[in-house]
Amino acid sequence: MKIGMVSKFAEEEDGIGIYATSLCEELGNAGISVVKIGGKMSTTANCTVDFKSFSLKSQLQQIVEKENLDLLHIQYIAAYFGKYTFNLNLLLALTQKVPVVVTFHEVHMETATIRERVLGLLQKLIAGKADSVIAHTKQQKEFLQMKYRKKEAYFVHMGMTTHQMHKLRGKNILFFGMLNYGKGVEYLIRAMNELTDFKLTVAGKAISEDYEKLLRQAAAENKLGNVKLDIRWVPEDVKARYLNEADIMAFPYVWAPYQSAAMHDAFSYGIPVVVTDAGAIGEAVKEFRCGRVVEQRSPKALTAGIRGVLGSYDIYQHGVGKYREEATWKKTAQRHGEIYNETLQEYYGKHGVPEQELKEKEQMAAAARDDRDLAEYQTDKISILTK
Repeated sequence: MKIGMVSKFAEEEDGIGIYATSLCEELGNAGISVVKIGGKMSTTANCTVDFKSFSLKSQLQQIVEKENLDLLHIQYIAAYFGKYTFNLNLLLALTQKVPVVVTFHEVHMETATIRERVLGLLQKLIAGKADSVIAHTKQQKEFLQMKYRKKEAYFVHMGMTTHQMHKLRGKNILFFGMLNYGKGVEYLIRAMNELTDFKLTVAGKAISEDYEKLLRQAAAENKLGNVKLDIRWVPEDVKARYLNEADIMAFPYVWAPYQSAAMHDAFSYGIPVVVTDAGAIGEAVKEFRCGRVVEQRSPKALTAGIRGVLGSYDIYQHGVGKYREEATWKKTAQRHGEIYNETLQEYYGKHGVPEQELKEKEQMAAAARDDRDLAEYQTDKISILTK
């Protein structure tokens, strides 16, 4: 099987790009040939396209034909494909001569704001045109199935590379990830005024200058001096050091229509977590008991959650261990392979087997006949010689 992976990749300092790069590598290990199709800024993709162009459909068609792809897999968030195009370019591009699988890295289930309603409409249209869709939590998958009657909706864990389980060393809290208003980090910084014996490191790239200023102001108002800010794109070696030093990771999100890749970093190092009840982030934490889920926008709730995790550390770390067994990259790649096969079978059932594939099957059948005839000849020859 040969697929085209349409995404940003790790070199573009993009969280989904890091995820897509790891997925491509593990799919290759599973025997699936992957052509990486990146944006214009990609330096590691096999092919590049303009994600925001209205010619995206034809650009992808050319790659499908040139590379003889069986399937396209698109890693989707709306921002990839243009704010002012309303993703119409992507909607047009979903009609191809091969089936298209779309992974929703955000699943919008709320309609309280205009933004959420617009993103929800795009989600509906994309789910309707894609041959299959993938989400990262069971709840998100069920929403896509029920809301849009999309039976070809699947759930796959994000995947992780596991490191040695963390040994509790102290009371070090880490927030790691992209910094924007939806992350609610200011509430975590305020909680540190009550966590006198803890230390917090906030590490990640700020999306806006205004949010960075907000965080720096909140840290300056901290009375205990127990907050460290490292606001930048954090190199992998520094990230690994922070993860090795952390005893608890906190995710004080106030808007989270996604599963958190940074939370999977925590689990990959065996670190229990405190998360808020925003969006999908708490689902795995509740199911596997990997930490505490607390009220959002509440420094007091975060304080209680952090102390609660420390007080029952072994219990929550055991839950992390159970999740690690379910969410390895190997299992994630295997599940993707199963979804690709199911999608291809469904597609061929509707549209017929492509001419090229029919020719290949005929050639394989002819080769099998030749092998059988040769075997029969050898058997007859031996029989004659032994008479």
